Amino acid sequence: MIKRKKAQSWSIDIALGVIVFVAAFFIFYTLLNADQGAKSANLRQEASNIIRQITSKGESLRVVDNNNANLSRLNALKNTSYSELKKSLRVESDFCIYFEDEKGNVVLIDNSYKGIGSQNINLSSTPCSQK
Repeated sequence: MIKRKKAQSWSIDIALGVIVFVAAFFIFYTLLNADQGAKSANLRQEASNIIRQITSKGESLRVVDNNNANLSRLNALKNTSYSELKKSLRVESDFCIYFEDEKGNVVLIDNSYKGIGSQNINLSSTPCSQK
């Protein structure tokens, strides 16, 4: 009888250990996913702010007038250093500003697919719907 009690207590210890391990895993996984959701929401908010600042009347960084790009303002924006532009736009994440035509094709700026912003972001000439 003594051997059974030791075996039973050993099984309970293993079962409790497994339960604690699984619970810790799910808590860690939940916390990790919540952080990614917050990052995604933050990126969307920053993107909306950038779009608003380059398209809205009264904004100092506006480059769009009546759905047309103002080339002199666009060149001034393009010639601004990335760090200064990032500070002016009040964003923390890397970004790249580019234009698309009505078909979703990237519009060339100075005969280049290089957008305005981070040099680490590459653009493609294919429409977004085909990617």
